[in-house]
Amino acid sequence: MLGTAGHVDHGKTALVKMLTGCETDTLAEEKKRGLTIDLGFAPCRLADQRIVGVVDVPGHVDFIRNMAAGAHGIDIVIFVVAADDGIMPQTHEHLHILTLMGLRHGLVALTKVDLVDPARRDLVIQDLRRLLDGTFLAAAPICPLSNITGAGYDGFFDALNEVVNQCEDRPGSGWFRLWVEDVFAIRGAGTVITGIPTKGRVQPGDCLHLLPAGLSGRVRRLQVYGEDATEGWAGECVALNIPDIAHEAARRGMVLCESQAPAPVTMAEAELRILDSFKGKVADYSEAQLHVGTAATPARLAMLENTEMTGGQKQMIQLRLAEPLALAPGERFVVRANVADSGVAGLTTIGGGQILGISNVRLRRKKPWTLAMLAVRREAIADPARWCELMLRESALPVTAADLQLKCLMRAEEMTAVLDLLRADGRAVPTPNGAWVHRVIIQKAATDVLAAIQAFHSANPQRTGISREELLRHPAVGGTDARFLDLAVASLIETRQIERNGNALARAGWSARVVDRDQRLCDQIVAKLQQAGWAPPSVEELAALFAESPQRISAMARLLGERGIAVRLDERVWMHRDAVEAGKQTALKLFIRAPMFSTMEFRDALGVSRKYAVPLVDYLDKVRFTVRSGNHRTPGAEAKKLLLMNAK
Repeated sequence: MLGTAGHVDHGKTALVKMLTGCETDTLAEEKKRGLTIDLGFAPCRLADQRIVGVVDVPGHVDFIRNMAAGAHGIDIVIFVVAADDGIMPQTHEHLHILTLMGLRHGLVALTKVDLVDPARRDLVIQDLRRLLDGTFLAAAPICPLSNITGAGYDGFFDALNEVVNQCEDRPGSGWFRLWVEDVFAIRGAGTVITGIPTKGRVQPGDCLHLLPAGLSGRVRRLQVYGEDATEGWAGECVALNIPDIAHEAARRGMVLCESQAPAPVTMAEAELRILDSFKGKVADYSEAQLHVGTAATPARLAMLENTEMTGGQKQMIQLRLAEPLALAPGERFVVRANVADSGVAGLTTIGGGQILGISNVRLRRKKPWTLAMLAVRREAIADPARWCELMLRESALPVTAADLQLKCLMRAEEMTAVLDLLRADGRAVPTPNGAWVHRVIIQKAATDVLAAIQAFHSANPQRTGISREELLRHPAVGGTDARFLDLAVASLIETRQIERNGNALARAGWSARVVDRDQRLCDQIVAKLQQAGWAPPSVEELAALFAESPQRISAMARLLGERGIAVRLDERVWMHRDAVEAGKQTALKLFIRAPMFSTMEFRDALGVSRKYAVPLVDYLDKVRFTVRSGNHRTPGAEAKKLLLMNAK
């Protein structure tokens, strides 16, 4: 997309007519006043017969809002300056806006050269070189021409083609996304929405969502540069016939997109840069006019680092909007404000930047972790793969590929390719249930797990290790999600930094130091449990039998549980592992006779009372050996596997 820019009455619209043959001033008031008020669009055929779009923007200061709306979608600017007027106020402001919008390509059209002598022309060219020095147009060709006589047009057209050839293609990746430029209705066809897509591609039949209106509809017909087409891509001028959406409900500043993510927000994080030329100070929470995409809305500039800004400074801020907008990370914006000590009356462009986050959560100033996060985002935002990795790294929980798509606004095939790349070099780790975790998160959790295990060994030298439940509650782990913890434990076992001792986790090579008195009591408990079989004594009964406190019996039973010798059925009952295994075999025999059994049948098969049968079968449910259905049990995964093996 080409776009014009420059001061009012410098010949932008006339130049577009020379290029395209189209009159882009179509409003009655534009024709009456001889002044461009709103955006105009026209197709332009280049020397190699390629078609590019041209956006003609108004130059008058009263219509900067419309100029910014048009500038958001262009790749190359035709920067227009009249030789008779030279550099004027909107020459400066338009250049600032283009720079803040991130433009990198363009050329200068020095118009109305038929009205000046060569000396004046050369003087204006020298002024332009000084103005453009240090900007993206520093090396741009300056092409003198006349919109009246046509003199110099051939040289301008050749230079334009060369600049277009140097401009890289806009990527068509990601979900389709378009800031609405214009909306109208055609009799018999319905609503037509026009604009320049910033992401993705669109085809007839696609379902699109209008945000923040919350409406949806399918594309019936599609035009690109005014011609019927089967698909439209990012960077092209498209018109979409969507009859499902009433034209009264859509307006400039809304977004048409393939997915309803991200949701419209009233708070967004960004890096703001104040123009070097700005005179004055911008205070924290100043009110400004925010221009992003084709939208313009009042916003507060909540500064996250310092309480004021001056020319040339930049810092992280939070934009707090007067109305919700469907923003996306990576989008560039401009802010204009009325600053009393700037020396300029009325609204003027003071700066701009790039959206880095859409948290929609009010942030507090000078929080190091927030500033560090936004700085990392700034470095990653231009690279889809790096951005995807960062979103994975920031996730507080394991995230599915579908959820990551929503965060990154990627298509399924693009997300698959990125995850494959991240998995290949170990940065993304899949979980057993199909979610994904970043390696750094697992490494952090592994460090915390090692610290927790070491602290536990120091406090409990007599125990073989720490259970998973105790590990989750340990202060060193700090509330780490159980799924992160399990992945961290698996990685530590794989690298032989920790090991399993029965049901407990311990540092590699750890040996519990059990005093003789404790070992003798453990041996006594084991002997009693073996003797009791399916009718084990309770903790209280063991305490009375061995003249010990229930707390001491529980502590020794826990040691036996960690060694895998005893199994805890409930708060009061422990059973020898041999009895539990025999109980599983009893359940298998019942399943061989029938597809399910009742609690009463299990009790009778064991030959014990409900007091012992119920805790045992409940434990089998807990370990998924059996599955409870009302008062009956059916085979769980382990039981099914054993039954299948027996059948063979």
